[in-house]
Amino acid sequence: MRTKNINHGFTLLELMIVLVIVAIGVALATPTFQDVTQRRQTTAQAQELAAFLSFAQGEAVKKNTPISVELKFTSPSNWCIGAAETLTGCDCTGVGTACTIEGVTVTMGSATQEHSSMLTPAVLADKVFAFDPIRGTMIADDLANSHTFTLQSDNAKYALRVDVAATGRIKVCNPLSSKAVHGYKSCS
Repeated sequence: MRTKNINHGFTLLELMIVLVIVAIGVALATPTFQDVTQRRQTTAQAQELAAFLSFAQGEAVKKNTPISVELKFTSPSNWCIGAAETLTGCDCTGVGTACTIEGVTVTMGSATQEHSSMLTPAVLADKVFAFDPIRGTMIADDLANSHTFTLQSDNAKYALRVDVAATGRIKVCNPLSSKAVHGYKSCS
C-alpha cells in the first residue's frame, strides 16, 4: 500500500517572500502615520487653545467681571497662557500673580502638553488682553488689535492659526495653503 506524502506547511522561500512584503508595507506606512500624528497634534492643540480662550470669554460674561488672558512667550517651544480675574494679567509660569478664576488655576502651554506644537504669536513677545464682562468683546484698549496665535507641527508640515478678533470672535483657520490642515478654512 502506498501512502501519500502531503505537506501541510510553508516552505522557507514562501515565508521569506511574505516577510519581505510585510516589511515593505511597514516602511511605506510609517511616514504617513507620522504625518497623521503631527496633523492631529496640531489640530488638537489649536482646538484646545480656542476652547481655552472661549472659556475665559465665557467666564467674563458669566461672572460679570473682566477676565484677562496673558501669553508668556520665550520661544516657539517654550510658552504658556493663563487667565485671571484682573485687567493686568497674570503669570502662568508660577512666579508672579497666579492665573486663577475662583481659586482654580487656569493655564495651558508647552510644559503642560504631552505633545506640544510650536506656537508663534503675531508679536514675538509677552502680551495681555482682556474680555469685557458685558458682551465678551475685547476691552476698549484692545479694540484696535486682533490677537493671533499660530501653532505649527514639529515637522513644520502643518499649521493652524487661532484668531481673537476685537469683537470677541474666536476662530481657527489655515494661515498658509502650503501647510493647510483639511477641514479648516483659509485665514482671510
